[in-house]
Amino acid sequence: MKPNTVENLPPKKAKVGRPNQDTQSREQLIVAARTLFVERDYAQVSTRELAKMAGTDPALIRYYFGSKEGLFSTMIRETAVPIKQQLRQINRTLETDGPASFMRTYYQVMSAHPHFPRLIFKLASLDQSQTHNQELTKAFNEIISLEDVLFFDKLKSQGLLREDVDSRCAQLSFFAMMVFPFIVPDIFLNKLGVEINPAFLQQLFEQNSKLLAQGLFKPEESKHEPK
Repeated sequence: MKPNTVENLPPKKAKVGRPNQDTQSREQLIVAARTLFVERDYAQVSTRELAKMAGTDPALIRYYFGSKEGLFSTMIRETAVPIKQQLRQINRTLETDGPASFMRTYYQVMSAHPHFPRLIFKLASLDQSQTHNQELTKAFNEIISLEDVLFFDKLKSQGLLREDVDSRCAQLSFFAMMVFPFIVPDIFLNKLGVEINPAFLQQLFEQNSKLLAQGLFKPEESKHEPK
């Protein structure tokens, strides 16, 4: 019998159930989920379609995420994580540039996934009295709470907003700046000659940050005046 040397050892067997190209296959499934769930309702998307678009085996959905719902939840969480991190920073040190900083991060994230806000809009519009809908929105609610983004009341109470600014109106205006560019019908964008891409979103951010600073917030010199 030959001794077990490196040359004559039998080849190692692959681990049972562990696919090759782990990271690539997982990421491809998340990309496919982002695309298909934006285009169609959750119930209309099958695991077979998700796997086909990702170029992987349907069994990998169960391997990585447990189920279609697990894939959906993971896609929501991983796309929204940078936004959640920025919200934490804003709420730790609430200042006048907080909304603009949040908008910058939001635009940067969504420039890579410009149709993702349409999915969030769809989720927010679901009938929450239905248990199945509650499960679909659970992942997003865990990442982004409405309480996290309702910071204009705090800005008002700290005396940072102009006296004639209503915090509720300011909050709605801010939401419109954030969401509308991504959910406006393509026919309107085409009419304006607008393409939602990183360059345009940077331009939009610069203009919107000026609108926030000049329209809602007190000038720098007045913030430090005694009340």
